[in-house]
Amino acid sequence: MKYGDTLRQRSIPAWSHHNIDYDEIKHFIKDNTTPGKGKSISIPGKSDAKLLRFENDLFDILLEQHTRISLFVTSKAGEIRRRLDHAHSKFTRLSTHVTNTSDQGIPIGRLERYSKLENDLLKTGDEIKSLARFVATQRTAFRKLLKKYKKWTGSAELEARFHADVLASPNSFTHLDLGPLLDDYSDALQHIRSLYEARLQNPDSRACVSSLPQELEQTSANQLRTAYGTGSKVELDTAIAAVPFDEAGSLATYFVHPDSIVELRVLLLQHFEHHKAHIRSDSLTSSSPSRKTSNVNIAEPDSFMLVADQVERLAREQNAVTIDEREHLTGQRPQRAQAAIRWTTDEDAILTARHGRSKLETVPVQRKDVDMVFEPASMPAAEAEEVRSAKRRQSVAAIRSKVQERSGMRALYTISTCRSRFVGINSGPNGVLLATLDTNIVMQKAGHNDDTPTSTFPFAVLQIRQEGSSGTDLLSLLDHNHLVERVRGFSLEYHALWELFRPVGFAPPFWLPMLSEDIRKLPPPALTARGSSLAVGGSSGSATHRSNSTAEGTTAVETGRSSSAIPDQLETPPLRSFRKKRRRTYAESPPPTARQNVYWNEYDDPEDGGDGAYIIYIDPNAKSALDTFFEKLTAVFRRGGKTQTDNEHGSLLSPHVDDDDDLSSDDQTPPSTKYGTLSTSTNTHRSSQIPSHWTTQAPPAPAPAAAAFPRITAICLSASVAILIVAYILASTAKHKYATEVDAGVLFAVVCSLVFAVVGFMTVRSGGRDDGGEGIALGVAVVVLVLDVVCSSALLAWMVG
Repeated sequence: MKYGDTLRQRSIPAWSHHNIDYDEIKHFIKDNTTPGKGKSISIPGKSDAKLLRFENDLFDILLEQHTRISLFVTSKAGEIRRRLDHAHSKFTRLSTHVTNTSDQGIPIGRLERYSKLENDLLKTGDEIKSLARFVATQRTAFRKLLKKYKKWTGSAELEARFHADVLASPNSFTHLDLGPLLDDYSDALQHIRSLYEARLQNPDSRACVSSLPQELEQTSANQLRTAYGTGSKVELDTAIAAVPFDEAGSLATYFVHPDSIVELRVLLLQHFEHHKAHIRSDSLTSSSPSRKTSNVNIAEPDSFMLVADQVERLAREQNAVTIDEREHLTGQRPQRAQAAIRWTTDEDAILTARHGRSKLETVPVQRKDVDMVFEPASMPAAEAEEVRSAKRRQSVAAIRSKVQERSGMRALYTISTCRSRFVGINSGPNGVLLATLDTNIVMQKAGHNDDTPTSTFPFAVLQIRQEGSSGTDLLSLLDHNHLVERVRGFSLEYHALWELFRPVGFAPPFWLPMLSEDIRKLPPPALTARGSSLAVGGSSGSATHRSNSTAEGTTAVETGRSSSAIPDQLETPPLRSFRKKRRRTYAESPPPTARQNVYWNEYDDPEDGGDGAYIIYIDPNAKSALDTFFEKLTAVFRRGGKTQTDNEHGSLLSPHVDDDDDLSSDDQTPPSTKYGTLSTSTNTHRSSQIPSHWTTQAPPAPAPAAAAFPRITAICLSASVAILIVAYILASTAKHKYATEVDAGVLFAVVCSLVFAVVGFMTVRSGGRDDGGEGIALGVAVVVLVLDVVCSSALLAWMVG
């Protein structure tokens, strides 16, 4: 499919008039670069003035398109910023009314304000998602146009010039950073949900949650719940990779294109909340029109993992694991390496060491001691002098004693990522739903040398860890979503081992061909919305809030749900149904009648309802070909007698009146109350509004010469003379043996000639003309009639004699 068609599908339908004119610019490039007749040919060794002029014109066109799109993107980002500020101010006013009594119920009116505020935030999130999709589509369009110019001309000067002068500018829309907007959006959504949950919970429910049964403490769901409850990012990462699967546990992995990361974040925030409510800028740009800006061009990695094992042993184990075992085999752990150390830029590390298939040991490690655990001799001398303290030496020695029990184990590689962590808003006693989104993934062999081989993963990786019943069918929703591509059985450990070591007998990953492909898919076609019920990007309803205190799953939003919400929550009645009804002071309207299925007929109107309805319109003034033929035939024999009326002459011969004057006079004409009749007062009023010198009628123009002789008279007299001439020729050239046939033909011709002559004479007599043209026509008709009678009599006498 050509990108011109793809552009209209990938972009936002409501913003289509802001798209780049891709097809027009592409045709402009093609017309000026395709050789043909009348086009000059460049001489080798000399500059092509025509090509240079075309390149400058194309640069100006692209610059104008870029400026227009940047203006729209900047204004839209500012609009989103103002909507977030407005939502923050509303939330501040709403939170000030919250009482300090924790066991007091929430009034219905305030709960509805929570609902409306959250729906407004979700619509703002859809705007952010739409803006990210629009920017990515336009950026790709510019890149493809520059690529086509380079392909068809062989010159890379325009591309380098446009990148240096336009795209590299910090004010370019391609440098838009939506991270600050996502920060504020996530924080506001988290605050409104947490405020609702804090007001909904009571002391009894908190006590019930804190006192879980002891027999459930060791389940995988509870271990994950404990990990994210501590607030530590390293503990959460370790738990996701090291906690074994239960019977209802699963791990799903998705590839995400860099252009779809912002859209995916907004989608995830409808079902998750950020762990510790923190977002980082994941775009590859820095400038932002909002008040919060980022000066970092590429997000620095903040999560690290050091894998230690034997290359041959790890390769054998990775080859033996099936896809089903990687995703949801009971008792298996996602981590396959014997030891791994995970840490972040602001937290210390945790070492996880496997003992067999079932036992796992975790040991805390300080970040500055990570390199000493496996390679103490590789530390610089200055740092070695710094760690002479006995306490630190004992700690490192104790950790090394745990990992040195496995002979041959050494540090293999390090994986650094920019990780975002999500916790499902439905996570509770029945199940846990966690997610991690890794971007800017870099794999490097263990060591600190500058020439250490590295490998960059081209896509972002989304992992969904589920234990128990989460109350939502999120995996099915993501499997059918155009933003992600599910890869069953994917393992980042497996991929890093292949990219950095390529062990003998190690099978290449089956997802390698996907890494060189464009995994972006076309979004579904936009649905037609009635009225303003849907937002630009298809406003999604609120997801269900996490609440440990109620079994009914009451949420802060009970209205404006979409298909992404949980089905059991859709059955909750609206909040206004619990309010006491006020006595009406006006007559109640009759109850609406139930809509019944009716059969279609030709009188149906699409505006009455029904998207598939249509009508058949028959033009009452339409004329068929047969009707037109008879009208023309009748017009031939129509009298051309009486002249037009004086009023008709006056309207045609009067001076021209402007349309504005006609409109003004029509507006001042009073409406007629005589339906079906002609009113004379209207014409009198209209003529009184027109100046007198315009209403003076010109004298009638003299009739043209052709109008003095009726058309039917001319046809009949001409036919009479022609037939008589043919009769004379037939009588003079016929042979003797055909005398009977010739006499019959001559007699018939004479009769027809006399009939035409008489008809022509009668049409002149019945015309009733008052001007001098009637005498001329009558004289001609009399002469032709007399001549026809005389010649016909002579021809008959000659035949008889």
